[in-house]
Amino acid sequence: MQSRYTAIFLLFFSALLQPLSAQEDRKVSFTGLARGLYFGDRLSQEGATPDTVTPPRLNSGHVMVDLGVNIRPNKNTEILGMVRVRNDYGGFWGSGVTFDVRQLFVKGVIGGIVKYQLGDFNYRMSRYTLWNYNQEVIGRMPAVFQQQTDVINYEHFYENDNSWRQQGASLSFALVFKKFLKELQVNAVTTRVRPSDFNQVNDRLFSGLNLQLVQSKYLNLGFNYANLYDVAETAKNNVGLRNPVLTGTVNALYGNSHFTLSLEGEFGRSRTFYVNSTEAPDWNGRFSDFNLKLAQPKWGVYLSGNALQIGSAFRSPGAQTKRIDFGQQALAFSRITNNQELRPYTMLDLMRESSFYVMQLRPFLMEFAPQYDNITPFGDATPNRQGAIIRLGYEKKGQPLKAEFAHYALQEMRGEGTLKPRMFSRNQLMVEARLNEYFKNWKKRFHLNVHYRSDKTTREADDLVRGVDLQTEALSAGLELEVLPSLDVLFGIQTLQYKGFDFTAVRNNFSEIFNFNEFEVDGNEQMLGYGLRYRFSDKTFLSAQMNRFQNANALGTLPDYSLNQFMMLFQLKF
Repeated sequence: MQSRYTAIFLLFFSALLQPLSAQEDRKVSFTGLARGLYFGDRLSQEGATPDTVTPPRLNSGHVMVDLGVNIRPNKNTEILGMVRVRNDYGGFWGSGVTFDVRQLFVKGVIGGIVKYQLGDFNYRMSRYTLWNYNQEVIGRMPAVFQQQTDVINYEHFYENDNSWRQQGASLSFALVFKKFLKELQVNAVTTRVRPSDFNQVNDRLFSGLNLQLVQSKYLNLGFNYANLYDVAETAKNNVGLRNPVLTGTVNALYGNSHFTLSLEGEFGRSRTFYVNSTEAPDWNGRFSDFNLKLAQPKWGVYLSGNALQIGSAFRSPGAQTKRIDFGQQALAFSRITNNQELRPYTMLDLMRESSFYVMQLRPFLMEFAPQYDNITPFGDATPNRQGAIIRLGYEKKGQPLKAEFAHYALQEMRGEGTLKPRMFSRNQLMVEARLNEYFKNWKKRFHLNVHYRSDKTTREADDLVRGVDLQTEALSAGLELEVLPSLDVLFGIQTLQYKGFDFTAVRNNFSEIFNFNEFEVDGNEQMLGYGLRYRFSDKTFLSAQMNRFQNANALGTLPDYSLNQFMMLFQLKF
């Protein structure tokens, strides 16, 4: 069977290669990525009793190639097919080779007006309708760690534009006006989120409509409609989900040579219900989020303020689906100690293990880790929040320094399990600098980045309910220094400390809270990494690094432990 797949693969691409020698107008081109990744891990545990059961070393990795063929039969049509060939280390003589179709789409223009795309594509709308928020803690890591996170993001089609990978159809067109208005942009999409099993599971689709009315560069108004819904009669189950979300957006700008004043906002409502069900709730939620920003272009300084209210019943699966499924278990050293106890996930696991990450929209609020982010676990669309966010920063075009300080002052709109709401406070600092540009005649890379975040969640106790006090501090700092042409030394440190007590909600299948679990933590995680990276080009590099991860927990039965990780990564984009 394996030889048959190999023969089909070779015949397919040899057929595509035939016209390349004769074509001169690039009707056929190739794109893709090749990667070789190796991990060598060593576990060390503290404690008086040595662990004689858990193997202290693990080796893993893979080699893979994504080969895509772009076919342009005419100027208005493009076809892309991408096939993956992968071999995990340990699979010899083809026994561990897998073949998959990674991507397939057709896109083009109808009549020079309407753009369409069918198949696999990335799509986004607004921050409250369809938006793929970055994962907690590891969203901004030093480059020495970010290489592993970039592999995860590539595997799950997480782009820098916060789009979700979808499979379906989209179209867009614009109407241009002569007076008063510039244009009306129309964008529509329908994708398949879940297929039917022809028994109890219905087909589930996501449909969205975005209208953008552009009056000028000074005013832009928008309308968004997003709905996650089950298609009736695609299975024996006649109960179907409906979750429509309607929002409006505004972007206004006023300025001169001395300052610019901009207003950006989104507001709307959602409804969540199940047809043909007497047990399911019928929720209506509202939200509003407005940001006013004052900037001085000459100095590069800006000040902005957000005022927001996100209702406790607001549900938007396209914006509230998390990248990380915290219900999963780490695969590397999943059980440790002589008693073979489960090892909870850590920053290191989230940084490199693909099994934690999701690719489809979820119709319910997913689990989250309060010790990593208890304030905005669902990004800007986190429900049951109100308050203000203030940002002061520096960013000037062409300047090598970028910095921002942010302060969050939020609280719950409605208390959970008590009438008293939780109070949330966050201070966040970000500094990124290309230090080499500060020195004359220094053209080599010398980059520094520092990110710091301090979170605090509190709630007063009453006669029946214990008080809440949970604190988290996260710090990351990284350095990239080019010591020889195209050869970089990488250094990074990331620490996370958490301590305190809170309650976590237990929800049923309809996402209703029916109980609470006590949540108490007292621990810290730390990663220290250093390595070398050689850049063959902007799209190709070879990296080798050593990382040391340490985990300490004052609560629970597991001992403190450390993981020493050696990683080699070769990556080629074409």
